[in-house]
Amino acid sequence: ININADYDRIKQVIINLIKNSIESIDKKGVIEISKVIDNNYVKIIVKDNGIGMNIDTQMKIKEMFYTTKENGTGLGVSLSNEIIEAHNGSLDYESKLGCGTTAIIRLPIE
Repeated sequence: ININADYDRIKQVIINLIKNSIESIDKKGVIEISKVIDNNYVKIIVKDNGIGMNIDTQMKIKEMFYTTKENGTGLGVSLSNEIIEAHNGSLDYESKLGCGTTAIIRLPIE
């Protein structure tokens, strides 16, 4: 797979997603990381069984300075989203409160 990307920046996004997953897990947690080729895109999927997000949080999650964490800055998701968009990709979330979250990075293959 050939992706025209700044790998250090993409790595920063993936680390942030994994960190968010770890912080959302209460007891016995599972984090699954996978990739899927979808036409001319690669999807990098980070799925956890953490606390999940309510609808309000899902709608605001990409806003700069929005956070649900006691000591959070609200920068991680918004900066991650900017990095992925700068690579002509997308960062989307699927989540259900109490059931976990799936973050999906979608990047074009060259």
